[in-house]
Amino acid sequence: MKFSLKKFGALSLAALILTGCNSTGNNTSSNTGGNTGGGQTSTSGNRNDNYVDVKLPDYPATENDGQDSWTKDTDPLTITWYVNDSSFTWSTYGSDRVSEVIKEKTGITINFISPVTDDGSMLSNMIAGNSLPDLISVQSWYQQCTQLAMQGYIYPMNDLIDKWAPSMKDRLQEDVFNWFSLGNDKTYGFPNFAYSNVYCDASEKLQPNGGILVREDWYKEACQAIGSDMTSPSSFIAGCEYIKSKYSKSIPVQLDVFDTEGNDSVKWLSQYFATPFEDENGNYIYNIEHENYKETLNFLNDCYKKGLIDDSNFSANSAQIKSKIAQGNVFVSMVTPQDYSQGFISAYNSNVKYVPLVLRNSKGDDPILQDIRGMGYLFTMIPTKCKRPDKVIKLLDFLYSEEGQRLVAFGVEGETWNWADDTHKEIVWTDKYLSDSAKDDTSKYGLYQMTLMMNLAYINKIKPLNGRKEVDVYIDNLQRPLSPYSYDYTASFLKDDAGDSNYMDITTNENRAIQRWAQYLPRIIRAKDNTAAMKEYDSGMKYIDSRYNLTQIKEFNNVGYQRAKEALGITKAWPTHLEGYTSPSTGPNGDFSYWRGATHE
Repeated sequence: MKFSLKKFGALSLAALILTGCNSTGNNTSSNTGGNTGGGQTSTSGNRNDNYVDVKLPDYPATENDGQDSWTKDTDPLTITWYVNDSSFTWSTYGSDRVSEVIKEKTGITINFISPVTDDGSMLSNMIAGNSLPDLISVQSWYQQCTQLAMQGYIYPMNDLIDKWAPSMKDRLQEDVFNWFSLGNDKTYGFPNFAYSNVYCDASEKLQPNGGILVREDWYKEACQAIGSDMTSPSSFIAGCEYIKSKYSKSIPVQLDVFDTEGNDSVKWLSQYFATPFEDENGNYIYNIEHENYKETLNFLNDCYKKGLIDDSNFSANSAQIKSKIAQGNVFVSMVTPQDYSQGFISAYNSNVKYVPLVLRNSKGDDPILQDIRGMGYLFTMIPTKCKRPDKVIKLLDFLYSEEGQRLVAFGVEGETWNWADDTHKEIVWTDKYLSDSAKDDTSKYGLYQMTLMMNLAYINKIKPLNGRKEVDVYIDNLQRPLSPYSYDYTASFLKDDAGDSNYMDITTNENRAIQRWAQYLPRIIRAKDNTAAMKEYDSGMKYIDSRYNLTQIKEFNNVGYQRAKEALGITKAWPTHLEGYTSPSTGPNGDFSYWRGATHE
């Protein structure tokens, strides 16, 4: 799964539509039943007066007596949950064990709906018609959430938890929850897949979200042929040239898809070349202006000139790239491994294995890689149209709890899993589940279908190791050995103020700048030499600055960056600027020892 690094991240269509929503009359309607619209308007006490204060309906408050809130109201209720992702399905809902237990625990039956396409039209129509369902989950959360909050379409989670789910306070991942607060210091939803420091040991680092992988047998052969490893730009090119000359079907370097937002491989490689997003004084910088980023582009230009990057790469789609990986013809892969996992599995089944590579810039700087913490994939909110927000927040409380997490990921204790020992730190699959798994008869359990509130940090800590196939361990380890080089990039997810009068103008300009830069990238990489590449680079930067006011964008982003660091309680975020920072002392090529599950049965 990809996590876009803001900035450069594009505005969603739905976000743009939201700005045009007519909220006239919505902000003034009463909300005594929780089912009549946007609630009552009151901006008193808000730090940002653009946010509507929404009045909660008059359902009795839940006593804070230390018991789980969802146990106190299991009366039946059917709700609708809209997931703004066409790929989301739960085909077995209502007949599998996970959905059965969710209903048993909370009394709630869920009707899921999702769009046919991801153009944002379905959500936009619901907003325009003031007909939002009981729950909504969206991507590109910030713009959408902010606009909905400003217009009184969603409840602050803080208020819902305080009144009806007090047990949730004790289990909140506060670093994540607070991060998602808006300009009025309230948080309006929960992300899935967002890692919390709560589940990380003091010295533990998360694996990076992207990594350079090399075909293991060819890599060993290339290193033998050139008399060194391939961890410098020059030795990397030498090794790739050897493989190209030795194996006619080889694809020396495979980059990801070139799309309207650029290319993820360029982003990952710039991290290998230690391109910062912060200067020595703690100010946010556009890393595409940094010398290390320019070296990244020149390096790719060198690879292209030497025939290591094929012209077909610039028009290839993800399916074509996956096929090339699956065939084992790719020597160096610079794609996001989890996005092409099936391709790597197919290659593995053909006895082709890939291992991580640590590539450094010409100065020998260690890579500084974006970790997989990200800030989630889908963001779940409770609209003010919700029939019973007092019960729905209890549902989220259950799903958010460790009990709920274990259920949706692993099923029912005693049926599909048991605790490994009395420490309750790891679990093991039951013999019955392993038997059913061997027969591909596991759909009846409903595991990993409810991912909308999933906390992967907790799940990965306890997931069963028994019954794992060797290929499962292999896939887990594709990036994990690079963990010493990963770093928490959370501060780079800027906390803009969508209530700023210039917000839409600036972010629209930035989105256009992103798209324009995406057009320049192939031209830079395919230039006849480095001089021509930098000429294209300078031309692109000059155009973007003159057309979209890059100076204004950077100033606006620096404000958001300082706000982000304030939320995190830090003054600097780039590791080499931090007191006591030391470079990793290991070169993990092919070393899988960092993963506790590097064994299988």
